[in-house]
Amino acid sequence: MTVVDSSGTKHSEANQIGVLGAGDTAEVPVSARFATAGDKRLTVHVRGRYYDSDGATSEIVHLKHPVFVTVSEPSTSTTVPPRVQIETHQAVAETETTVAVTVSNGDDAALTDLALRLDSVTGEMQAQTALTPVLAAENSTTYEFTVEPSAAGETALKATLRYNDGETVEAFETMQVESIRDDVSVYATAFEENDSVSVRYRVTNHGNAPIDNVVISGASDQSELPTTSLRSVDAATSETVVVDVNGWPSDTATVAATYDVGETSGRATQSVQFDSSATTSGTNALAVDLGSTDPSNSSTFLLSGFFGGLVVTALLFTGRRWVRDD
Repeated sequence: MTVVDSSGTKHSEANQIGVLGAGDTAEVPVSARFATAGDKRLTVHVRGRYYDSDGATSEIVHLKHPVFVTVSEPSTSTTVPPRVQIETHQAVAETETTVAVTVSNGDDAALTDLALRLDSVTGEMQAQTALTPVLAAENSTTYEFTVEPSAAGETALKATLRYNDGETVEAFETMQVESIRDDVSVYATAFEENDSVSVRYRVTNHGNAPIDNVVISGASDQSELPTTSLRSVDAATSETVVVDVNGWPSDTATVAATYDVGETSGRATQSVQFDSSATTSGTNALAVDLGSTDPSNSSTFLLSGFFGGLVVTALLFTGRRWVRDD
């Protein structure tokens, strides 16, 4: 079923209405929108099929029925202002976080020349602006801004939407910001595979902010381990990188990871003992993480070895030590 006006413009359509038996009726809701007031002549078209007693189509029918409606002017000129909503998540000072701002147009007319500005009420955060040419009636759009709070506490955000011919609407929200927590550990183990010796570095970020530009190295009195890097390690995650070495490390080495966190830099170190009795076949290959040499700190002893093709790992007791450069 379709509803068209005198110019042939289709205003509404309904399909798959169902089957009507003899004497049955069905109500089908339809709607139409007109740009001007006045008397309107519409035509309802109904198409269907007659079926015989065997269920086969016996006739295809097309019915037309005129409908006359009167469209009046709107009873009020009041428009519905757009709605602006700010959505925040738990943020960390000196760390980028995303703030989403949704603009909803509940009016029956489109909004034009939208300019959405996000800043803080007290002005400590740099303002950002997003532009949209048109927002259709009964529609919404979401903007994402990347912000970086400068300090812990509460940050009051303000979103200002300017639209149409200079009309504005504002929204406010408070973002909770925690202090940055720098807590990183690093360790290394050696292993042999396909007659090649490698060292596996592992960096664990126990803090609440990502660390960037991570550089890992190792050295002892007798030798140096290869230096490598990681682009970043997200908060509460670990990253591992493997580097090849010329031979099995045979002494104690200090493994260090330097990194950027927030607007400062940090450094984590760990002392690692590589067993000098390792064979070229990799049997009984053993790496012992001695932990910190400071007796006031706890130590982590991590034993990993290959015994008859079986990988054995034992954790005796845990702890870590990290040093942050001022």
